[in-house]
Amino acid sequence: MNILTDKLPTKIRVNENIYDINYDYKTAIKTLMAFEDDELTQSEKYYILLNNIYKQEIPQCDEEEAIFKAIKFLNLGVDSETNSNKESPRVYSFSKDASYIYSGISQTHKVDLEKESNLHFWKFMSLFMDMTPECMFGELVYYRKRKQEGKLTKEEKQQYEKIKDLVDLERVKVKSEERRKFFEEFNR
Repeated sequence: MNILTDKLPTKIRVNENIYDINYDYKTAIKTLMAFEDDELTQSEKYYILLNNIYKQEIPQCDEEEAIFKAIKFLNLGVDSETNSNKESPRVYSFSKDASYIYSGISQTHKVDLEKESNLHFWKFMSLFMDMTPECMFGELVYYRKRKQEGKLTKEEKQQYEKIKDLVDLERVKVKSEERRKFFEEFNR
């Protein structure tokens, strides 16, 4: 799949069925935030994934393949098995960094995400991955990478101590709205 030459996906084929999907960036990010939530079980995360990404209910016989294909969609068309060997430490959080991501995209690309409510997730990710390092989000990512590599200079260590609460992702504890919704629907 080439974002420059191919039409962006709005449907997913699961076995012999074709399902319409919620391809907007807000739905995808809410789903990814559920995967950041340490309080959710894997089954709860998959339930949220299926209910957020697919517009219609997935029959049980298609669930496993539907999960695989939805994860592939969130991985921008790349199979998760292809990416599994390249796992690197996280340098951002859609939960913790939301305001910096929003302002970084606005500053870098002059795109107001509030006005782009139906922006395809893959387009959003193109903007996201191409933010300028000079924005606050870029600085946070820089410090996270340098810290993980153990390469902070003396001056950077001093600056890190000042902004430690913003930089450290270990402190991210997501109290997921998706978790509350899951249990409300589950208990009906």
